[in-house]
Amino acid sequence: MNTISRILLTSAVALLPFTSDAIDRTKPPTPGPAPAAAFPDFKVRTLENGLRVVVIPDDRSPTITLRLVVKAGSTMDGGSGISGFTAGLLNRGTKTLDAAAFANAIDSIGAKLEGNASADSLSVSTSGLTKFTDRLLELFADALVNPVFPAEELMKEQRRALSGIAAAKKQPSSLASNLMGKVIFGDHPYGSFPTEESVKAVTRDALVNFHTKWMVPNNSSLVIVGDVDPDAIVAKVGKAFADWKKKDFPLVKQAAPPASLSGVTVHLVDRPESVQSNIIVCHTAPGRNFPDLPELNVVNSTLGGGFSGRLFQNLREKHGYTYGSSCAFNYYMHGGYFQATAEARTEVTVPAIKEILNEIGRIRSEAIPADELELQRQYNVGNYLLSLESASRIASRVQDIELYGLPADFYKTYAARMGAVTPETAQKLAQKYLSTENVGIVVVGKAEAIKADLEKIGKVVSYDADLKPLK
Repeated sequence: MNTISRILLTSAVALLPFTSDAIDRTKPPTPGPAPAAAFPDFKVRTLENGLRVVVIPDDRSPTITLRLVVKAGSTMDGGSGISGFTAGLLNRGTKTLDAAAFANAIDSIGAKLEGNASADSLSVSTSGLTKFTDRLLELFADALVNPVFPAEELMKEQRRALSGIAAAKKQPSSLASNLMGKVIFGDHPYGSFPTEESVKAVTRDALVNFHTKWMVPNNSSLVIVGDVDPDAIVAKVGKAFADWKKKDFPLVKQAAPPASLSGVTVHLVDRPESVQSNIIVCHTAPGRNFPDLPELNVVNSTLGGGFSGRLFQNLREKHGYTYGSSCAFNYYMHGGYFQATAEARTEVTVPAIKEILNEIGRIRSEAIPADELELQRQYNVGNYLLSLESASRIASRVQDIELYGLPADFYKTYAARMGAVTPETAQKLAQKYLSTENVGIVVVGKAEAIKADLEKIGKVVSYDADLKPLK
């Protein structure tokens, strides 16, 4: 039995209640404690070129997943979008295969290969059947080491991006999300979003330069999850990446994003045709590597992590203001943010905002009842254990440990920590990480109907469809 199978079986058994011959089937079973450890062991092997490789055997299916992460994302391109175009065009042709030939080669073995860029990193993933491992590795290495970024493929992606930007200007949710980034992070790259100007300014040379500067083996890590022998697959990786040479890359100290918001401000985008308002109540949060993340997950889900969350129960079930309301924390390397969202009818925009603030205030001022907290603990633990079924999720978590400087046992203790949250702990965390006093309130809706009432909440700043402040 492989490592992951053992973990999942042990975790499932740990969550089962003690049984006997006399079972009262009129009552639901009582969950057991969260498992003490619920993440596979792993060791990092470093190749001669500096590439860090982790192999996690998993023989539940004859497949292999490879995920490579480069420590360079949109913060390294100033939010210009260059990292995203670089990642997206890695599979659009190499020095040996043009875009069509590369696509056919991947399709012929039933695999897929995709690149994505986030704020702090660039990732490239591929997966397929283990019987095609050699060919898959060959294509994977070719895309990473020898991309040519054809000008015609870049033009295609630019046209798609421009079409997406035009569509986003007509989507209230996109407007609200982009404006929230500006409100939280200002001019920092974390708050950037693509514009017509930034997309049109991207050149092929910029992609080549980004790839040359940042995509080097000693700035990267590779995680392999699948039905493979660790020693054999590491040897194959070394052979596949033999031409990827170690080289120096810039050591850049990123500027910190704004520390926090001050007071309550309202940020309004006028959409005269809207019959509802898109609402985001947001404020700053710590970066990814802070000590209370697993426990704060439980607080967040209690407030608004799903159908059982207080925001949903209040705004939808109690008041009927909206079809749904939720909240989430999002973390980057150097900072993060909290957001609570709802789409409310125009006439109840301000009451909906007040109820969101009331629920944030209530979870800060009152301890969560034991039965409500138990539901959320089990919900979070169960979701985490189920996520271990995903090879790509396991790979990304292993890489997060190094990328964000997390403790080595972070994910081994993750479930147990969520399962141990007490009402007292939850309240202290809510008081520490949630706020109703220093928040930005983003609203996209019919200004004529709501602006006067919004001004009673805080100073209103109005924006056009390009999210530029109006005088």
